[in-house]
Formats: sequence, C-alpha cells, structure tokens
Amino acid sequence: MAEMKTSIAYSGKLSQRQLVRLGGLIAFVCGRRPYDTILNDLTENGFVSDLDNNLELTDLGRRELTRLVSMAGLKPEQFTDKAYQDESLASPVH
Repeated sequence: MAEMKTSIAYSGKLSQRQLVRLGGLIAFVCGRRPYDTILNDLTENGFVSDLDNNLELTDLGRRELTRLVSMAGLKPEQFTDKAYQDESLASPVH
C-alpha cells in the first residue's frame, strides 16, 4: 500500500491502518463503495455486513467511525450523523 502523507497521519494521531479504515467508513456512509481491499477489511472486522447482497453499517461500524473521526480531530457530527440517521443504514452500492 502506498504511504499517505497527510497531517493526520504525519502527526501520528492515526495509524496507516486506521486512516484507511476511516476513509472506507466515510466513503460508505456517503454512499460510495470503498475499494475492495478496504471493503474486505470492513466486512471481516464486522463494521459492515452483507445481508442479502445489501451492505449495511453495523453498530460496531458506527462506533468505530465515531472513534476514528474523534481521534482524527474532525467534527464527529459531520459523518456520524449520516451513520445514525437510519438505524439500518444500507448502502446502494454492491
């Protein structure tokens, strides 16, 4: 994986893995499909579930999104409000 140089990663607030996971979760709640390797990480770790070919953010995924957004120094409500708008947030992306 290519090394990312961002102020968040550079200052050590998030590890590379956390930064990639955060990007995948944000992409998901914004209605975009994360890259397959990132989506695999999200599903394997229980942050996103695949129910009948519908991807859905789990409670664990919502908590992880809130945690990573806070650690990154971002305003959690920018992203987590979308995650909590509907208890069964399902993404139209497959």
